[in-house]
Amino acid sequence: MFELESEVRNWRTRVERGSSLSPRELDELEDHLRALVDLELELDASLAPRRAFAIARHALGEPKALSREFARAGRPRWKPLLAVASALYAASFLLPVLHFSAILPLNLDSAYTQRGWELLVDDGLVPILLNLPMLLVLPLVWRKHRLKGTWLAVILGAIGVSSFGIGVVAAGSEGWVTPRIGLFAWSASLVLASVALWVRRRNWASARSRKTALPV
Repeated sequence: MFELESEVRNWRTRVERGSSLSPRELDELEDHLRALVDLELELDASLAPRRAFAIARHALGEPKALSREFARAGRPRWKPLLAVASALYAASFLLPVLHFSAILPLNLDSAYTQRGWELLVDDGLVPILLNLPMLLVLPLVWRKHRLKGTWLAVILGAIGVSSFGIGVVAAGSEGWVTPRIGLFAWSASLVLASVALWVRRRNWASARSRKTALPV
């Protein structure tokens, strides 16, 4: 005699053994399977439960295919953003950031260019404070800590946008300090890191509020 609960348990065991799905994903699949069975029975009242279960199981697919679908649907979009932000941030320390011109035309020795690491080491507390949010967020995020709240994202975005704007204004003026490519790379890295944090937080919220979309 056909028993739906027993068949569902057996199906779940087979999927668990034949795939790399997590318990949460298996729960979602089981809920989806039951919903498909109920739908088939509602659409055709004469359909036997055994046949409805077979149709629903076929609609979900094989365990390996299900693993691929979940991997594709669950691929985090924030990681590429953070990877680019990390690369730009690291590059900014090696690139020229600011160029200081001679105040007096004949005083050529006073003209020099600072790279990112020189600015961080030589210019005291302000560069360290401006870099502190990024220096905190990168190791925490890559180590999969769940940073609650949006304060870091806001701070990173504000610093990145402000410094980029200041750099654009300074580049268009004739002052004795001229921004170089390292400043814009540094600013862009902060903005991208901020966006990555927002996307990461949104992914968590979406995972809590709705089920993962499955093929039917």
